[in-house]
Amino acid sequence: MLALLAGCASVQTAQGPNLNGMGLTTDGKTIAHINVQNWGFYFLWMPIAAGSTKSVGSTSWFSEDSVNVPDAVNIASREASNLGASNLIDLSSDRSSMMIPLPIPFLFYMRSVNISGNAIK
Repeated sequence: MLALLAGCASVQTAQGPNLNGMGLTTDGKTIAHINVQNWGFYFLWMPIAAGSTKSVGSTSWFSEDSVNVPDAVNIASREASNLGASNLIDLSSDRSSMMIPLPIPFLFYMRSVNISGNAIK
């Protein structure tokens, strides 16, 4: 069952026609808006399954504690660099942790992090 609910890291970008000609800044050339999401399942503070920040789109089992703001910003800045941007501005982050009450309360948690920012040149 846990394999069906395993954690995942993902990156989405909005660029070109998706921006309808709108600039994201007045200080440079707009490259893209970048959104990074990562989530995973934890036993207390130890990761069970989390999205891998080393290999976005794959799951890390019992090893990579990657559902945090620094790792998500790392993915966003790496994506901005890959798109040819020189700056990543207007960063916004959100993180959450939710207790899973079954089978025993206060032992299992689902954590998530979301980062968004604008890549400019």
